[in-house]
Amino acid sequence: MLRKIDQLIDELDAWLRFHKKMGLEALPASPGVKSFISSTDNSLINAKDAFTKPPGSLEALQKAALECTRCRLHETRHNVVFGEGPANARLMLVGEAPGKEEDLTGRPFVGASGQLLTKMLNAIEIDRQEVFITSILKCRPPGNRAPKADEIRACMPILMTQIELIRPKLILALGNVAAHNLLNTKEGLKKLRGKFHSLNGIKLLVTYHPAYILRFAGQRQKALKIEAWNDLQLLQREYKKLEV
Repeated sequence: MLRKIDQLIDELDAWLRFHKKMGLEALPASPGVKSFISSTDNSLINAKDAFTKPPGSLEALQKAALECTRCRLHETRHNVVFGEGPANARLMLVGEAPGKEEDLTGRPFVGASGQLLTKMLNAIEIDRQEVFITSILKCRPPGNRAPKADEIRACMPILMTQIELIRPKLILALGNVAAHNLLNTKEGLKKLRGKFHSLNGIKLLVTYHPAYILRFAGQRQKALKIEAWNDLQLLQREYKKLEV
């Protein structure tokens, strides 16, 4: 019996360390956890749902994400948009949140902004199929509104675990929401663009979200595309170094 208790404690320790590494300082306690903390009843040792080990593969993480109810977005979503791409991708793209088309299909960047993103990648000779594409939120906010703080807190552990499992060499953050939450900063894109940052030793570049570029027309859109092109050229040079 003591051996089982020790094992349970080890699993709890691993779970708490996992969340601390993901940047969470507090966790909502499930009834099983509360009971374990406040009771010494031996029957709790057989409570299968009290603790869960950190996912050890993308497949396991995706399964957990598909069942996620950490925030209220699960009440309105059609699909969880986990992301797609090779499990060993050297480049990872992180957007803000799924839109209408993404929510309906369960795939990232398939709407108008996705088409522009594909063109942006093609322009620097990168095939979309060789990169992993995901976003800060995995569920669509109603009406494509901006993500709320509690939704971001609920979803960030999934994204950070994706990064840990894929171990990309480069990350491209698309837009303010992705840049601010990955780099833990409030600085604007003007200051963040044009240089590489570091996220746990991974080189991270910031550029405009394709949807932001598409909000404008005429000369304003052209100017944004030129700025994004400058960012992409930086990315291309660094990406080509990985081929050597």
